[in-house]
Amino acid sequence: MTQEHTFTNDLIHEKSPYLLQHAHNPVNWLPWNPTTWENAKKLNKPVIVSIGYSTCHWCHVMEHESFEDVSTAEFMNEHFICIKVDREERPDVDMVYMDACQLMTGRGGWPLNAVCLPDKRPVFAGTYFPKENWHSILLQLTTLWQNDKPKMLEYAEKIQHGIQQINIIENPILPVFNRKDLLQMAHKSAQDFDMQNGGLLRNQKFPMPTVYEYLLDEYLISGDKELLKFINFTLIKMANGGIYDQLRGGFYRYTVDTYWFAPHFEKMLYDNAQLISLYSRAHSVTDAALFKTVVQQTIEFVFREMHQKNGGFYAALDADSEGIEGKFYVFTWEELQHILSDSDLEFAAMVYDLKPEGNWEHRYNILSKPLSTLQLLESTGLDIHTFNDKIQRINGQLFLAQETRIRPGLDTKIICSWNSLMLKALADAGRYLESEQYLAQAADLADWMMENHYKNNRLIRTTEGVEIPAFAEDYACFISGLIALFEATGNGKWLEHALKLTDYFTTHFYNHEKNLFAFTPISDETLMVEKTDVTDDVIPSNNSMMAIALQKLGILCDRADLLAKGGDMMKALRHPINLSPLWYSNWAKAAQAEALGWLQIGATGALGKSKIKALQKHLPSWAITAYETENNCAFIKEKQTKKDAIFICVNATCFEPVNSTDDALEILADIIGE
Repeated sequence: MTQEHTFTNDLIHEKSPYLLQHAHNPVNWLPWNPTTWENAKKLNKPVIVSIGYSTCHWCHVMEHESFEDVSTAEFMNEHFICIKVDREERPDVDMVYMDACQLMTGRGGWPLNAVCLPDKRPVFAGTYFPKENWHSILLQLTTLWQNDKPKMLEYAEKIQHGIQQINIIENPILPVFNRKDLLQMAHKSAQDFDMQNGGLLRNQKFPMPTVYEYLLDEYLISGDKELLKFINFTLIKMANGGIYDQLRGGFYRYTVDTYWFAPHFEKMLYDNAQLISLYSRAHSVTDAALFKTVVQQTIEFVFREMHQKNGGFYAALDADSEGIEGKFYVFTWEELQHILSDSDLEFAAMVYDLKPEGNWEHRYNILSKPLSTLQLLESTGLDIHTFNDKIQRINGQLFLAQETRIRPGLDTKIICSWNSLMLKALADAGRYLESEQYLAQAADLADWMMENHYKNNRLIRTTEGVEIPAFAEDYACFISGLIALFEATGNGKWLEHALKLTDYFTTHFYNHEKNLFAFTPISDETLMVEKTDVTDDVIPSNNSMMAIALQKLGILCDRADLLAKGGDMMKALRHPINLSPLWYSNWAKAAQAEALGWLQIGATGALGKSKIKALQKHLPSWAITAYETENNCAFIKEKQTKKDAIFICVNATCFEPVNSTDDALEILADIIGE
């Protein structure tokens, strides 16, 4: 007991904001560690493993309803060992129990609540439960544990077997991908397009940036104008929808409708980082001013609200403030009347679809832009400069009003993989928007990460508290970010770092039987099953990122062993990629490279950098680019005998060097358009 709080449990000693949120629950929460599990075995008590993250809305709800309720807590404390896990600190734990949840219920999500035997095997798993349901479930499990342990042991055995089965990757070995395969994959993907609202046909709308990166590459290969129209339509709908913060910049997690309108208001670093990369590339291809604005505003938001001074980037902003989801961001009509003049409010209502009765629940207004700028100019009769000045003034007033409010919670964890995605975002923004500022910020972040996440020749996942060894996604994201920074700057320092991390990663994580990377080091003790992450979800799988990274590093650094590993990884996944390209969208980019041949473009001489810049808008993201610098990679070193030349190669075959970008574009058109 402390002076300020009635209850305090062992989580008070943790660093995770999520765990600290539960440090004053009446539940005797314990952290996940060997000591806690040894104690569970010693006491022979079942274990509740409750998993979530600090910005999870329904985690907050269940905490308030159940974990802050004294009677519920007393029952949990008496009959169970209770463990809290931050899924962002321990994704390895989360992945295994999420498998169990999906196996038992057919769905997943957070909070994720599992009840386990003292040996960690689950016998029950689910997500959010109202207090009455939660208490009833625990009562039934307690009764079963006291009266029929053999039945629980039998069920645990079945669940463990089921988890092992769904993690077996056995796919028929298919021939290498060809152009016909790519066309079929594109057609399969198109069946899932929402042509009315943009995005994919789902009841809720998630950005899924990896999907649109794949589709953008497919357009660059196929030249399919209808595909480009769909990509543009989707990105415009997102940028003008409620999922995008029209005042502060940055994207919310997802919308609960099909229109990109009503968001779940949490803001995640990994979403915003990947969307910066996507909109940067989309601007390069289309020259759409809106896409450039989104990139600039999102980077401003991330630096303003999620950046540790002189350091890395924080994990997330909560959806809730003052116990209400979205309260920091939305406005009632009465609030708007107080902030804006009558004429400005009338104008803002037209632009952002604001209503006296509110356009969302509880009379609140979410800001979105259902009308295009052209439609608004026609309606108002204003010229574009007057229109923009008026909007900027109104936005500034609304922004200042928000600044007086109680802010959403900030998860201050600095996660290696998510910062690596931000590293790649800044490198991509610098490259495609031709911004030296963004490239300098990317270089600063890479240096900071090497200093703070790279310890004793290996990566650590977070920079505060206990040094949790990094997982496969941390290595894959950081390696990919460093390669992106090398391609954007030509500085061989970043390539050297990427190669160093890759050598460690392949030594400690690569499973030679599966020809894939395990999520945790091969030598470590596994939790029921060796997890191998292969599906591309909101974040690409570590294996798909490495399948591309190994090819790039193998070619740039003349490493045949890395090329062979990358090729073996593709063999293991060709069947599911072909079957479900949108679930394997980052793998599908590697499939494009396999079908066309790994494309390599190098430029020598003083104008090498500018020549690569002129070509990059025509290149798929998996194309390998390099130009002459003081720190040259093997791919460029061997070509330095030719000055002021552009080299184009496919796999191990190189075309005759050319001097002009026009000549290079002709060769590229022949390669891609065959």
